[in-house]
Amino acid sequence: MVSSCRALYISEILSEISYQLEDDRKSLSRLARCCKAFSDPALDVLWRRMSLFSPFTPLLPPKVLTLWVEYQFSAENIAGFQCPPMHEWKAFDAYARRVRILHSGASHFLAGVATIRADLNVFPFLRSMSMQLQEPIQPGIRLFPETLQSLEISGPAYINCKDSCIQTALAHAARHAPSLKHLHVEDYSYNSDRLDTPPLHFKHLRSVEISAFISSNVLKSLCCVLAQSPVIELKIELPPTSCIWDTPQSLFPYLERVDIHGTPALAEAFITNISSPCVRSLTVRHSRGPARLEDCSRLFSTIVNKCGSSLQSLSLTISRSPVLHNHDGVAHDIMDALFPLMPNFEHLEELHLSLPSATQVDDYPAVEASGWPALRRVEFMAT
Repeated sequence: MVSSCRALYISEILSEISYQLEDDRKSLSRLARCCKAFSDPALDVLWRRMSLFSPFTPLLPPKVLTLWVEYQFSAENIAGFQCPPMHEWKAFDAYARRVRILHSGASHFLAGVATIRADLNVFPFLRSMSMQLQEPIQPGIRLFPETLQSLEISGPAYINCKDSCIQTALAHAARHAPSLKHLHVEDYSYNSDRLDTPPLHFKHLRSVEISAFISSNVLKSLCCVLAQSPVIELKIELPPTSCIWDTPQSLFPYLERVDIHGTPALAEAFITNISSPCVRSLTVRHSRGPARLEDCSRLFSTIVNKCGSSLQSLSLTISRSPVLHNHDGVAHDIMDALFPLMPNFEHLEELHLSLPSATQVDDYPAVEASGWPALRRVEFMAT
């Protein structure tokens, strides 16, 4: 019995016990109040993942709390506000330093605290953050800590948002979060035709996801802003309007995995401008809008020209289109356009096809793999 109790003196064991209780916050709270030895490991897990700012409100210094309760950190009242001394932030910092994952919702509270404490990071050890931008991030504040590795930013719920929100946020992230590896931009409505930010240098950015309702020109500018970062994985939703991708610089020269959501014509235009010679996995998902046979043929030819020597996995989904009538016939026409090109894929191992058809999957013609150099797996599905 004594030897069993001694195990609890080992900090790693206490931490593991706390992590096993991560979804049981009541037990973690009891554990944190049990004794001083249990307190820190339990509190680390309790405050590790936060989705609201309300737990931090009572921890604010008295004058800052009044500023929030009475004025909601309005620009007029926060301007010239004297930041309280460090000892008044002791309780706030004791818990803020434990946060690793923050789903902040609206950014107003965080931006207000960051403005008051302009020289410090509000959450200094944060690794993952999602936030809804309501206004541009003011210069001189540190919203993103150096430890940040994953960032998701989304636009406000109203249409007339200020178009500089995203470019200021990205510029701040590039400057203050050098370890950023994953970036997700979601649901924007813009009034501007393009972004003015020059290409930013995220030295460690590997994964980008853009699922945004934005104009095609803004999307083009956003891609140019991120294009020179060492991104190897890209997921992108193309807007329904066409875009002229006549960019002066190459786009995403290090890409290995690409997932595109859009019509065949839009996907073909985007793939044409990818400069990476080593795309190994490509997915094109069409769920709405036109999908003409000639657009599909051009898409297939472009994929061969851009990725034929490197592609290992290809997945194509063509959904039912308002311009298609005989879906069974079109499905076979699409395969007739694709299959003669297959020998050009030198290293393709997997092919996944989801095509518009009312027939059963078993009714698709058998694939003769003899002319397909490295193909190991073929899957057909009907959309």
